Amino acid sequence: MAHTASRTSLGFEVIYNKTVTTIPNPVAYELTPSTTFTRGDMVVLTAGKVALATAASVTDILGVMAETITSDATTLMYGKVYDHPDNVYRVTFVDQLDSTATAGGTDNLIDTNLSTSSNDVWNGALLYVYAGTNAGCMRTVSDYVGADDKLIVTTPFPSACDTTTKYIMLGDGSEATSVINVGSTGIVLKDEDSIDANASNKDSGADVGPLVCVGVSKVADLMLDVMIKRGCHVFG
Repeated sequence: MAHTASRTSLGFEVIYNKTVTTIPNPVAYELTPSTTFTRGDMVVLTAGKVALATAASVTDILGVMAETITSDATTLMYGKVYDHPDNVYRVTFVDQLDSTATAGGTDNLIDTNLSTSSNDVWNGALLYVYAGTNAGCMRTVSDYVGADDKLIVTTPFPSACDTTTKYIMLGDGSEATSVINVGSTGIVLKDEDSIDANASNKDSGADVGPLVCVGVSKVADLMLDVMIKRGCHVFG
């Protein structure tokens, strides 16, 4: 049975600001007509108007809606947006790898169900054990040995991983170190309300998506703390 969270974030929830002690007040912007905006939606600025972000959004990210508004086709409408580039948001991630160990030790987890035999593709990934032996442990993968499907972790587990060890891991697994952990950049949106934990955040070494991971304290709830990359923000 896959891991489920106790709650889902209300889109992108603004939690603090990196440079000032209080979260700056949201600013009113003109809305794209005939669009419903929900508090917590990530939005972009297109032709001077606010529009919903999508999985393909990389540039012109404005911020996050501070209120819920339905605009219509005939009325000029405005909605408030948290637009400060140094805001930090807590948001749900989806499509993460969710699997069960087939063997392991105190410094590694072996899973023959992993989809790749290439070395190093999971290096740096965040790994969280949610059930069975070592439940509650969160570790960083220091090395992945493809031939053995072995995930070696930076800090040993209390006990050897076994077939009861159920875990999630964040990353794409198709390109070396295309993974999500604190400091990861290029994280991709799933939609305006969540991030994709199974999308490549690097393409031949270059960042792909518009987000940066700055915290992993809520991984048990399938949430991360993120910021908008400076180069992807309207005011970057």
